[in-house]
Amino acid sequence: MQRPPQSLKTGVFTLEVMIDMLVYGLWMAALCLASFSLVLFGFGDGNLGANCNDSYSEACNTVFRARATTFVCLTWFALFLAWEMVNMRRSFFRMQPKSTKYFTQWMHDVWRNKFLFWSIMAGFITVFPTLYIPVINHVVFKHTGISWEWGIVFIEAILFFAGIEAWKWSKRIFFRRRARTLAASGGDDLQHNMFSQYSTMSKRQSVEKAAEQGRAGTGEQQQAVVLGQRNAEQAQ
Repeated sequence: MQRPPQSLKTGVFTLEVMIDMLVYGLWMAALCLASFSLVLFGFGDGNLGANCNDSYSEACNTVFRARATTFVCLTWFALFLAWEMVNMRRSFFRMQPKSTKYFTQWMHDVWRNKFLFWSIMAGFITVFPTLYIPVINHVVFKHTGISWEWGIVFIEAILFFAGIEAWKWSKRIFFRRRARTLAASGGDDLQHNMFSQYSTMSKRQSVEKAAEQGRAGTGEQQQAVVLGQRNAEQAQ
């Protein structure tokens, strides 16, 4: 109820949603490519192995570890994005602007939607069996368990949050300036313009209803006067 209604002609994929999808997708892709490249070429020897898509071998160990790091990063990014998209513009850490819980409000916001919370927790937990259970890791997912690579995962998770928060911050600045421009041009704020047509319709309907009731009341008074005159004539 904090935002104006959206036109049915626009559909779900508004211009803002599509731009967000592009920006978030590019940021996630860049971080995933960076994680793979760091493990394989930055800290590894760059050996791509042989037949690594068919079976695991020592020659494929670096590739499998790079895949696992990228898999964890992508999974965590998707889970974090679900929390970030609770509000498309407000910061994840400040979704209640008037709250005095400056450092812990995000915890209350996360716990408020328990279904989303436990769904994301399940996503976190299921990552570990796919990494460390034999057969599932080497045969099914074609990756292997990681150790020091978790450092890359945590750093990229922080970078992911930083990128999303920076984008949402830039959106808030843009829409604030847009609202000021509309107000300066005499158009008032965007939300008021969106609601004005509905409030005008409501007022018009109220006026018309009052007029109809007034006309009905006048007609009843006239009928009462006529009946009174008739009764007086009959009495005479």
